[in-house]
Formats: sequence, C-alpha cells, structure tokens
Amino acid sequence: MTAAATAALAIGVSLAAPGTAAAKDTPQLRSKPIVKKFEGSKDKASVKAACAIDAYGHRGYRVCGFDYFRYDWGGGNYEYFVVGTNYAVWHIWKGASGWKSLGGKARTGAPNGTYATSPVGVATIGTDNNCWWRPRGNGSWPGGWRRC
Repeated sequence: MTAAATAALAIGVSLAAPGTAAAKDTPQLRSKPIVKKFEGSKDKASVKAACAIDAYGHRGYRVCGFDYFRYDWGGGNYEYFVVGTNYAVWHIWKGASGWKSLGGKARTGAPNGTYATSPVGVATIGTDNNCWWRPRGNGSWPGGWRRC
C-alpha cells in the first residue's frame, strides 16, 4: 500500500474513482463542523475577571480576555468551548443539562483560550506553557489531554 493510500485510510478518505464499485465500499470523508471563533481579547474587562456566557438556558462563566469558540454541527446545534474561571476547559451543547468540564488546566496569563483543532478537538495553552489537546471521539470526549 502506498503512503498516500495509508494516510487516506487513516482519515477516512476514498481514493476510489466516483461511481465505481470500489467507491461504494470505501468510507467517505465525513463532513466537518463549521467553527466560529469569538475574540475574547476584545472584552473590555480584565483577564482576571469573570464574564458570563449563556447558552441553551444555562449560564456559565469564562475568563474575560481569553478566546473561545463554537463548533456548528448543523441544525442549530452548537457546541461552545471556554476556559472557565477555575482555568479548566468547559463546554455545552444542545441537549446538555448544563456546562460540563473537560478538565485540563489552562495557563492563567493571556493570550490564551480555547481553540478548534483538526481532527475535531479542543486545545489550550497549559500551565507548563505547552499546547494541550483533547480529541473528540464519535459523539463523546474519551480519554484525556495530550500534548499537541
């Protein structure tokens, strides 16, 4: 198998020509969510202050001045990611019973925040000044944080 074919299989891309029998049996690249980044650095409040964020009827608090984003999964279903006032990463999505912690420990100094990644996941700068990433599984957030 060629290196290109191995890489394509790893991410689920079909190398088969469209309309062929092989194309029908080959996994296709699934669509990626649309990412909307919010510029937390435009907040007028101090980085040490708490800014409220409301989503799906639940109020959470994030660190002002830190970037945050949302994934658009389609159909009005957004998943928001913030660095909470305890410097853990928090998220909420349509149907959640409130904000949920993904753990981690973000660096307290700006610039920092939550950042979308490819493959789908979330990243932040940790207390050790390294990039830390948590991948999204098939509809869940299995495992823990890994260095980028």
